[in-house]
Amino acid sequence: MIKFVKTYKENLILLLAHFATDINQGSVSAALTVMLNSGVLHSKQEMSYLVLASTLVSSLIQPIVGYISDRKPRPYLMSLGIIISALGLMFIGFITDFSLLFLLLTTSGIGVAIFHPQAGKIANSVSTTNKGKGMSIFSVGGNLGFTAGPCLISGATLLWGLPGIVVIGIPAFIMSTWLILRNRKYVEYTRTEEKRQQLNASVEQEDYRGFAMLTAMIFFRSMVLFGLTTFIPVYFIETFGLNSQQANLNLSLIAVCSAFASLAGGILADRIGFKKVLFYSAASSVPFLLMFNQASSSIAASLLLIPVAFCIYGTLSVSMVLGQKFLCRHVGFASGITIGLGISFGGLTSPILGYIADTYGIAYTMYTITAVAFVAALLAFLVPDIDKIRADRKARLEKTEAPAER
Repeated sequence: MIKFVKTYKENLILLLAHFATDINQGSVSAALTVMLNSGVLHSKQEMSYLVLASTLVSSLIQPIVGYISDRKPRPYLMSLGIIISALGLMFIGFITDFSLLFLLLTTSGIGVAIFHPQAGKIANSVSTTNKGKGMSIFSVGGNLGFTAGPCLISGATLLWGLPGIVVIGIPAFIMSTWLILRNRKYVEYTRTEEKRQQLNASVEQEDYRGFAMLTAMIFFRSMVLFGLTTFIPVYFIETFGLNSQQANLNLSLIAVCSAFASLAGGILADRIGFKKVLFYSAASSVPFLLMFNQASSSIAASLLLIPVAFCIYGTLSVSMVLGQKFLCRHVGFASGITIGLGISFGGLTSPILGYIADTYGIAYTMYTITAVAFVAALLAFLVPDIDKIRADRKARLEKTEAPAER
């Protein structure tokens, strides 16, 4: 019982750390939507390029940070990442120059990149048995950050205008200090997990082909995630005539649902298998997205966002654990791909979706997102069942060892 409480205490602390990081990333689209409607930005494509700024460098360096964290435990990177991600976003409300906005959001993306690989590795280490539940709790922190971000931005900009964005830095400074004080404990957790992996080396082998297929699926899913978080507010403004604050509330609706979906997905995966949850969730998102595109009112569209969010975000914690299982000797690198690069990749494609929206209309952008979700579902079907592979390998080893014992 004491060990159980201790484990989930650590999971909850990492949840809060993830929250303090992703509240910055989750605020970007909401802040840029307000800036677009305030005339600071002049087109949806400009908005897309700024989303790109917050993800481009982040996408490229996250696997590198993960590789570094695999060589030696460096929990202090979590605190550093949280602070940098906040500093890059806090001051954009005071800036009107596009180049400087691009630079600041790039800085914020670097902070996000520094945080996620090391945090994913620590979350894996403290979740000793139920990896799905442990990683889903960690994932919920990010979902809550994406939930709180648009709400905080909407409230702050209503009260103080664009300079109100500066309040986004408060959670970051609190959590970065807390994590620094726990640095030594996280080093111990990491080394304990590495010893456990060495004892199970004959069964837990790395599968690079499986990881590559999972990564491809995550890339396409991230295009859906970023497409929705970037263009859902614009869709509701242009299609149903809502103002920017009302439209941004739909981002919070998605994020609230995604928090429950991530938790449910991890718990369910521990029981019925990670591959099943990954595929069925991804496949179910396609018909709901099609229905969303046909919704005739803002209320109906908002209600349909609930199952869309559950289906898409239900795969998040599942894909994190699968990536760490496929590359069980390089958990930091796997986290850099599945949590970082895989999710941030969607930001790289945002300018394409922005071009479609500016040229053909926002409705065509939403249909493009639906088509991408279909491809993600196909790739999820092709991801190997790593749990079944390991179970078969263990059974074969037991059979070969049994005659020797006799």
